[in-house]
Amino acid sequence: MSNDAVAHSFNTLGIVGTGAMGRGIAQLAAQAGLNVMLFDVKEGAVAEATAFINGLWRRSADKQRITQAQAEQYGERLIEARDLAALAPCDIVVEAIIEKLEAKKGLFSDLEGIVRQDAVLATNTSSLSVTAIAAACQHPERVIGFHFFNPVPLMKIVEVIPGLRTANDVTQRVNALGTAMGHFTALATDTPGFLVNHARARFWHRSTARSE
Repeated sequence: MSNDAVAHSFNTLGIVGTGAMGRGIAQLAAQAGLNVMLFDVKEGAVAEATAFINGLWRRSADKQRITQAQAEQYGERLIEARDLAALAPCDIVVEAIIEKLEAKKGLFSDLEGIVRQDAVLATNTSSLSVTAIAAACQHPERVIGFHFFNPVPLMKIVEVIPGLRTANDVTQRVNALGTAMGHFTALATDTPGFLVNHARARFWHRSTARSE
């Protein structure tokens, strides 16, 4: 699926949480042609994140990795959401908040009352059960894991983790989105640590065994 096709499927992406992970996801999404709405409960956090991302693009333009026009175009796609309700137009919302189950469940429950019923709710969790997070929702079929690694622009892999009740078309669309954002997508099962963390653990175990 081309960037244009994904941009048509997911025209507007929302991000809740504008720390390192949220910023990286926002950068990639804007570069892939999506409008990106950013929300954070911390005052001034969105403005800080936007300035940081725009600074990266300006430096890339200075080094002629992208054009100045591209840097400006990307920057225009970043939109501050003044409150959670402002995310209502989003086709997909990615949460990148604290790694606590109850916090994520509460957020997704709130988002269900804001976004359209066909909007996708994605979690960037690195270890929590996607199924458990989706349990707070009336429509768990639209909840999915979309796990990036830090630093997001450089770690060229993203895990797509369907929960037990995630709809197949949601998995396919999010998988295509990850590809359009320039990453290799790895379909993972909803188990603690998912796919890549298990691979890291196995590699560490083997490396340690060899050194003994």
